[in-house]
Amino acid sequence: MEDFAALVAEVRRIAQRSRHRWTFVLSGSSDWSVRAVRIALDETQSSTLWLSDRTLPVPAEPSRAAHRWLGRELDFLIYDAHGGFDPDAFGAAAGALRGGGLLFLLTPEWTHWPDLPDPQARRIAVFPQGPESLSQRFLERWISFLQDPGLLHIRQGQPLPPPPPCKTAPPLGNFGDCRTADQQQAVEQILRTARGRAHRPLILLSDRGRGKTAALGIAAGILLRTAPRRILVTGPRLYALHPLFQQVRCLLPSGTWEKDHHVRYEGGELAFFPPDVLAQQPPPGELLFVDEAAALPAPLLEALLLRYPRIVFATTLHGYEGTGRGFEIRFRQTLEIQTPNYRQCWLRTPIRWAPEDPLEQFANRALLLNASPAPDAALRGRTPADCCFAWLDRDQLVRTESILSQVFGLLVVAHYQTRPLDLRHLLDGPNLGIACLRWQSYIAAVALVAREGAIGPALAQAIFRGERRVQGHLLPQTLCVHGGLERAPELRYGRVVRIAVHPALHRRGFGRRLLRELTRWAGHAQLDLLGASFGVTEDLLGFWESCGFLPVHLGTRKNAASGVQGVVVLQALGTEGRTLLREALAKFRQAFPILLAGPLRLLEPAIAARMLQATAPDAPPAIASEMRRALLAFARHHRPWEASLGTLHPFLCQQLGAALRVGRLDFPEASLLIALALQQRDWRETARIFHCSGRKALVQQLRQSVRKMLGEA
Repeated sequence: MEDFAALVAEVRRIAQRSRHRWTFVLSGSSDWSVRAVRIALDETQSSTLWLSDRTLPVPAEPSRAAHRWLGRELDFLIYDAHGGFDPDAFGAAAGALRGGGLLFLLTPEWTHWPDLPDPQARRIAVFPQGPESLSQRFLERWISFLQDPGLLHIRQGQPLPPPPPCKTAPPLGNFGDCRTADQQQAVEQILRTARGRAHRPLILLSDRGRGKTAALGIAAGILLRTAPRRILVTGPRLYALHPLFQQVRCLLPSGTWEKDHHVRYEGGELAFFPPDVLAQQPPPGELLFVDEAAALPAPLLEALLLRYPRIVFATTLHGYEGTGRGFEIRFRQTLEIQTPNYRQCWLRTPIRWAPEDPLEQFANRALLLNASPAPDAALRGRTPADCCFAWLDRDQLVRTESILSQVFGLLVVAHYQTRPLDLRHLLDGPNLGIACLRWQSYIAAVALVAREGAIGPALAQAIFRGERRVQGHLLPQTLCVHGGLERAPELRYGRVVRIAVHPALHRRGFGRRLLRELTRWAGHAQLDLLGASFGVTEDLLGFWESCGFLPVHLGTRKNAASGVQGVVVLQALGTEGRTLLREALAKFRQAFPILLAGPLRLLEPAIAARMLQATAPDAPPAIASEMRRALLAFARHHRPWEASLGTLHPFLCQQLGAALRVGRLDFPEASLLIALALQQRDWRETARIFHCSGRKALVQQLRQSVRKMLGEA
């Protein structure tokens, strides 16, 4: 133990001189490893965090608390994998370790580790299987990466390794309030955005630890110090904004603070608002900072872009919080259409640690934080017919790092919330399969597909009554609990968990080809239904509908991170599936108009119009003569809107979807009818949304649309 303590002290001196972070991997018994670290760190007064999901003889936080350290800094991090290994927690906490710091990873002896129970496996276990039945592909891959030469492996009862070579880090330099020339340039660009022309947003891109969030804080302090203004800040996690508010405190020591995220200074203010609040009830502000924009969905970012004329999007390129490349690819088209004069600023020089940091390099490789799809040039010009459909063998995939990186890289680029735990799910999820379209050794498109359902009648009834929930069966339980379909859990489903197409191949039919292949597979596998659940947008709904999937459920609450409701879409594959789909559609048609006037009152009318079109019956009921006369009195004459609403509402519920389907109405016309007749929105609000001069102009449009629906235009 004394020799180990001496080695730790020596490595600490080397780390401080180089501003690098070094990792000790202690493999052996849990008591031995904890005792060794306690002795080695016995006299230190530095910032130390123990993470463990079991009881330790030292103060420790559970792994789920690791996310609170985003944006904060540590000198020593001890991660106890004897209590289970959470890749999300490891990735989040490791990024908080500053240069000169040490990480201690405590693990069982490697040959036994995959055979030991892991409480974290419960998160991806699927009923009726327990955590003990999961494969250990992720863990076996992780252990292979622990042999990285940039790590110091301490085996119980074995000789200690030599210390790493000693390097001296170059000084950071003097850049005023900033730490690097990169950060200084970022602050200057933020000030230019705040003071320059409107509708020229700035995109800040960096890897973790480059001072991106601190640059926002420095700029905010300078702006408030020079002129009163209202600056808004948002992001997926308030605690990750600690560096921003810390910089503001330093620059504005006389500011008046309300909580830790709202400061007033000489008539100006800086305030944090959650993303969903900004989307639903946007407060006024002259400048908006969006931190970790990659972790927010593109529709929400677009709404903020349209609402605020001066905006800075900051995001991580490769790191726990998300991927800037995915953000750039997903959001670039919107920026080019809405604000073609947008600018980008890259922060490349690390601040929290020195370049070529061993821990950063290890985490990027082992957690695939820097995973990328195949090079654009390798697939550009390919067509869906060029590619073959295949299911990837996960045992082989875990041994083929280049393909695994392509697959995970596609998922990261396509989805705003892909995290290290998703890599474990991809490799070990017990009901999961990975389908792809590939050309030679390149992945053109990929889909994760989960088998769900086949739950016995007794348990299905308990789920319907709200007495039970089982893990890993999203589609059947949603249909049962929220859709009111008692038998839904008994049927067999394939759920498309994620689908991603290579960025160089978008809008060329690859997604449709992949879904056609999955539909064919699901039929051969004797599944009853194929479906998906995702955050609803007009484009996504249109894509799935064009592939033969119908919406049968829409959540009434917006996701706090995405700012949109979740929708379930289904395609029937057999007799029982068709029966359930008919029942689901009938219940949805009945409930949806009622929900539009209540919890879905703020749903985008264009999305509601697409839902009504997709679920419209093939033969809507005939219009009764009395109803037609009343409607014509409104549409052709001067019958008031309020007097006609009682007739219009049931008429639209019956006929609007069919009118869209046959082309009698277009989507803007249908959206206006939905906003005023079904959602009963405020006239002023509706006039603003539809760019009308006022109520009189709106009523004229409504009369014309009703005439079109009646065939009287």
